[in-house]
Amino acid sequence: AAYRQYVQAQADATLPKVKVFTDAVRAGDVEAAKKAYAESRIGWERTEPVAESFGDIDPKVDVREDGLEDGQDPAKDWTGWHRLEKALWQDKKIGAREKELAGLLDKDLADWVKRVGKAEITPTSMANGAKELLDEVASGKVTGEEERYSHTDLVDFKANVEGAQKSFELLKPVARKNDPKLVTELDKQFAALNTLLDQYRDDKTGYVFTSYDKVGKEQRKELSDGVNALAEPLSKLAAAVVK
Repeated sequence: AAYRQYVQAQADATLPKVKVFTDAVRAGDVEAAKKAYAESRIGWERTEPVAESFGDIDPKVDVREDGLEDGQDPAKDWTGWHRLEKALWQDKKIGAREKELAGLLDKDLADWVKRVGKAEITPTSMANGAKELLDEVASGKVTGEEERYSHTDLVDFKANVEGAQKSFELLKPVARKNDPKLVTELDKQFAALNTLLDQYRDDKTGYVFTSYDKVGKEQRKELSDGVNALAEPLSKLAAAVVK
C-alpha cells in the first residue's frame, strides 16, 4: 500500500513538471524546454517498472528512435520525450510537429497517471522492479544511450536508483527477518552508489548533474562497477521477501 501511494505521488507530481516542459515547446522556446526536460522525467524514471507494466504507454512516451518496431516510420510514429529531445538538442528547432507532440505527451502521461493506481503490485514485483531499475541504469544510463542528445543521463540514473531504494526501504523489515546479511550489504551498496553519484551533482540538493558527455571512460567504468556491485545483492531481494 505504501509503495502504491509512492508511485501515485510520483505520477501526480510528474504532470505539472511535464507541463512546464511542453508549454515551453508549444511556445517555441528551445532554451526553456531544454532546461525543463530532465526534471520532467524524474517521476517516470523512479517508477519505470510500474509504468512499463502498462505495455502501451512506455512506447508512446519513452521510446528511443532505435526502439521503434519494424515498419514504424520515425517521422510519423516516433513520439514522446526522446523525439522532442532530438529536436531540441540535435535539430535545435521546434516546428509544428514538435508542438503537436508536446500535446500528445501531456495526454499520454495523463492517461498513465489515471491508470497507475490500478497496477498490480506485490512484494515480489516491488523487489524485481528494483532490480529492473538497476538493469535500466546498466543498459541505458551508464552507456549514455538513453539521453544521447541531451546528455542528462545522470538525472535519470539518480532517479532510477531512488526508485529502487524506495522499494528496498519498504521491503526491508521483512527482508531483515529472513536475510539480515543481505540487508546490511544492500544498505552498504546503495550508500556507496549514492556517494559516487553525488560527485557529479552540481546542485547538492536538486537534480543538476554533470553533462554525461563530460564524464570520461574511467569514471563511467567506476559508475558501472558501482551499479554492478548493487545489482548482484539486489537480485536476491525477491527471494528474501517471500521466504
